[in-house]
Amino acid sequence: MKIIFREPVIKDSIQMHKLVIKCESLDLNSQYSYMLICTHFKKTSIVCESKGKVIGFISAYILPDRQNTIFIWQVAVDSSYRGNGIALKMLSSILSRKELSDIKYIHATISPSNIASRNLFKKLALYLNTSIRVNKFLKKELFINESHEEEELYQIGPINL
Repeated sequence: MKIIFREPVIKDSIQMHKLVIKCESLDLNSQYSYMLICTHFKKTSIVCESKGKVIGFISAYILPDRQNTIFIWQVAVDSSYRGNGIALKMLSSILSRKELSDIKYIHATISPSNIASRNLFKKLALYLNTSIRVNKFLKKELFINESHEEEELYQIGPINL
């Protein structure tokens, strides 16, 4: 199984949107948001494809007030490809980009029930041989959707690649 890791392009936005629909634990954003990821945030985001199909992606951006910190917005992997370390490989690939060499910290928000994401970021901290802190961040009552859980802020770093 050959998997290609690359920057997203605008035509990927449709497949990214459809993939999030299939990943029930993720919040679905508008297709327009995925178009912006593929254009405005392509240097900090990644897609992976197999046989011409997007099977995973990570959307991310540099925090405007902390240029040494990347925020991982969404991590999605097609269910038939999970368990192969693809998400960790995508994160590693983003962090190894020359234009992101100033990144020292990684932030992500994760709901308490999203065990897969919690485990991914714990593995990432181990892989990077650095610390991880988890703090309260977005309270449940802030969300319009009353069934949405709170979001905890995972802070990883400092990293030295």
